[in-house]
Amino acid sequence: MPDDALRLHFDVFELDEAQARLTRAGQPVAVPPKAFGLLCALARQPGQLITKDGLLDAVWGHRWVSDSVLKTTVSELRAALGDDARQPRFIETVSRRGYRFMAAAPPVAMSTAVADAAAPAPEARPSLIGRGEALARLHAAWQRALAGRRQLVWLTGEAGIGKTTLVEHAAATLGAAAVAQGQCVEQHGAGEPYLPLLEALGRLCHEDGSLVARLRAVAPTWLLQMPWLCPEAKREALRREVAGSGQDRMLRELGELLERCTAERPLLLVTEDLHWSDVATLQALDHVARRRGPARLMWIASFRVAEVIAEDHPLKDLRHELRLHRLCEEIALEPFSEREVGQYLALRTGVAEVLEPMVRALHARTDGLPLFLSGVVDELLTRSTPGADLEPDAAGASGLPPRVPESLAGIIGRRIERLSPGQRALLEAASVCGQAFSAGVVAELLERDPDKVADACDALARAPQWLQSVAVDRLPDGTLEARYAFGHALVRQVLYQRMGALTRARLHRRAAEALERRRAAGTAVSSAEMASHRVLSHDLALALGHYADAAESALRHFAPGEALQLTAQAQALLPGCPPGAERDALELALLGPRILADSQLHGVTAASTRADCERVEALYAAGASLPARASRALEAGLGWVWFVSGEYGKALALAERMHALAAQRGDPMLHVAACHLGGATMAYQGRLAEARQRLEQGLAASAGLDRPVADALAVVDLEVSLRAHLSQVLARQGLVDQAGLQIAAARERADRLGYPYARRLVYLFEAFLALRLGQAEQVLELVQALQRLAAQHAILRAEGPVRWLRGWALVQLGQPLEGQALILDGYARDARLGMQRGRSGVLGYAADAWLRAGHPAEAQARLDEAFALAGRIGERLHTPDLLLLRGRIALEQDDTAATRQALQAAWTEACGQQAWRPALAAAVALCGLADAGSADLAVLAQARSRVVEGTDARWRSGPTRCWRRHGDRARRPAEARARGRHQPAAPVVQPWSTSPARSAASRCSASAAADLPLA
Repeated sequence: MPDDALRLHFDVFELDEAQARLTRAGQPVAVPPKAFGLLCALARQPGQLITKDGLLDAVWGHRWVSDSVLKTTVSELRAALGDDARQPRFIETVSRRGYRFMAAAPPVAMSTAVADAAAPAPEARPSLIGRGEALARLHAAWQRALAGRRQLVWLTGEAGIGKTTLVEHAAATLGAAAVAQGQCVEQHGAGEPYLPLLEALGRLCHEDGSLVARLRAVAPTWLLQMPWLCPEAKREALRREVAGSGQDRMLRELGELLERCTAERPLLLVTEDLHWSDVATLQALDHVARRRGPARLMWIASFRVAEVIAEDHPLKDLRHELRLHRLCEEIALEPFSEREVGQYLALRTGVAEVLEPMVRALHARTDGLPLFLSGVVDELLTRSTPGADLEPDAAGASGLPPRVPESLAGIIGRRIERLSPGQRALLEAASVCGQAFSAGVVAELLERDPDKVADACDALARAPQWLQSVAVDRLPDGTLEARYAFGHALVRQVLYQRMGALTRARLHRRAAEALERRRAAGTAVSSAEMASHRVLSHDLALALGHYADAAESALRHFAPGEALQLTAQAQALLPGCPPGAERDALELALLGPRILADSQLHGVTAASTRADCERVEALYAAGASLPARASRALEAGLGWVWFVSGEYGKALALAERMHALAAQRGDPMLHVAACHLGGATMAYQGRLAEARQRLEQGLAASAGLDRPVADALAVVDLEVSLRAHLSQVLARQGLVDQAGLQIAAARERADRLGYPYARRLVYLFEAFLALRLGQAEQVLELVQALQRLAAQHAILRAEGPVRWLRGWALVQLGQPLEGQALILDGYARDARLGMQRGRSGVLGYAADAWLRAGHPAEAQARLDEAFALAGRIGERLHTPDLLLLRGRIALEQDDTAATRQALQAAWTEACGQQAWRPALAAAVALCGLADAGSADLAVLAQARSRVVEGTDARWRSGPTRCWRRHGDRARRPAEARARGRHQPAAPVVQPWSTSPARSAASRCSASAAADLPLA
């Protein structure tokens, strides 16, 4: 039994440690021995935080006991005292740190001058000085959150003002709520996207295992960022499912997840030090704040306003925007007043009354900054006996240290000097690793035994101002390793600045090498972190390589904004590298992810995207090269930028270069990618025979290359895309049945792989085939499926086609004005994304809609615009269809010569492309003219001999419907040839010049419209 055994009265209880007795109103209370010891340990330091480790040592000695045993004992003690953990009267939980005994805190007395100040708010507890109003506002916000009105609270103030203490105090008093906390960490380069949110979600999953299943169902993109929660066997399927998803989907999933989770249990989400946040986390916060669905959520985000304003952080604009729309509440913490300094000093020293001169002197020296004040009082208590040496001298402050530093850095520096040399060296090395670090990495920097370093960190963690224990990780080889964090960012900053520049650079180099070895051994290491170390160790070439990896990682995390930021930081370092092949290769490696990120954010024809593409071309022309895999990824990505932009000449030239490189390297994947790009480009140039040959070559070469999407250079899957584009070519060549088979095979593979973008492509090209055959109802069904897929996976590039395909179908179903409005809306959406490929055909649909609505002048204007666009970008795929439409407009104007001229031009162009289905439409229309003759009949016979598929029940629409309208004799020969019988027969043709013939001409016009271009 200790000599200073406690005898304490609190509330209705009396604690007598010497007699091992606790009574309530004179009646004995049964308390287990360990719970009694815990009560004594807490009551011996009333109002003070006692860490978990401190309690374990005091009650259980040095035996190893887990935190769960401590938690159980606290529960037993609370049960004996009748204390409620949600609204504690005696034992307060300090989240993740320890406990505090509240009942016997000493009263606070002040001198007359100070006591005259306003009394503290009743909500403020004795252990939380001067934050009563802020705490009351947090509680009020929490009540609104409990009612389903989501709350975003900015908590602002300078370093050391007490933001974390206030949050922890609030979290401990919220009742049965889930609490998830994430920390933003200062990085010299951009950190991992969503890092504080992933940390918070990871903690929630650790506390509630059922949340993993909900992540899988509602937010798979987030689950993919936490692979340790998903078995390896299921991870690849998950990766395929979300491949190609964008940042919009991640944000939508996060909002949905939070709403569903908080429907069952309210959630306090805390993000600290938001002034160090990545842009993706800010976008997530903005998205969640703007959602309108009910959510029992309060999101507290703390930051330093001065740093946000001084560094022009993106948070500056977000803060202004959310405040403007009243979507957030801001609580600004101020330094302590003189009264609050007095309260704090009384609490720390146990002196009931502290005189005014002492309080004023402390306030003047510390400016009321809580962390600074704490340091000064610590130093004061090391020099004085509490309660004995606090009398004022002539100057009014004899109890103060003779010389208090003028800055907080000075106070921290004095603390550091009291450490042993080994502890200082350890903390300085840890400061190089960042705010949070692994003991194993610090051991490598110091070339010490990892276990001894971990023991030293544990010892320092017992004093929370130095370190805090964060977690224990299992490395790939099964080794356990502890992670720690500095108690405050200022401590780490002072330690880091104490070292000389050369020492820092050497330690950063060792840190980078240690992290690279860990990555090679299978440990997940942030490329951005390694890049930061390499920059600070002045190894710029190595830093650039890590920046390129980090940018690619950001794209995989659906964070193109971070990818742009990382590549911009890296490009700023390029002038520091000596000119030459190595620097050019590094620049190329950065341009690959930069082009992809820029095209996602701003469109493929944005000025910045095009400038980067032109830079790639210049580097290639100068002879720059990359390793095989990086090269083919960049080349394929660049090729599709040119293709979607409608720059077919550049795309085809790049495809030819890819062919040559594939042969030179023996790279089958690059060969398939080259066939893919070249075939698709040739198709839009109207070179159908060559396009078919290239696409079929690529399809044959792709057999046996069924690799993960990362190796396929595109999230769409090469085989699916090859088959889809081949179906387009086959349909225009009149091989409708074969086109249908290719679409069916593409659909089967897309469903098996589960890639959303592959399924999007299949829906599009299946709709194109149905459009080609005039099947409006089938197009509407496919558009609905595509729209559901795009909404589920946030596929932005589906919005334009969804609208103009639906518009085309409405036109066919007798709603031309409604249809043309949708067509033009879809056209405009594609334009905003920089998509030029196929858009001359979409303008053709709009022109057809105007003509059907009885507005030939508007139809001609749209048609002229379509021809101008096609001529400007060299797009000939749709030229036969546009010429057919020109003939229809001329017919409406009773200009027979212009009609025949347009139809003959359509026939000639279609034959030159070997596009036999449009050629058949032109031939049928020619035979419908009043002046049709034997030459026109010969043209029709030639066209019919080419189109031998698509005449069975599945495809009876489009030109087949047109033949039926001209009589059974015109239809039967094609059907006979499809069955292998080749009896020729002459068609029955009705002239276009008579009034009944004008009706027939209109019907043929519908046939031609069914053969309008594919996009």
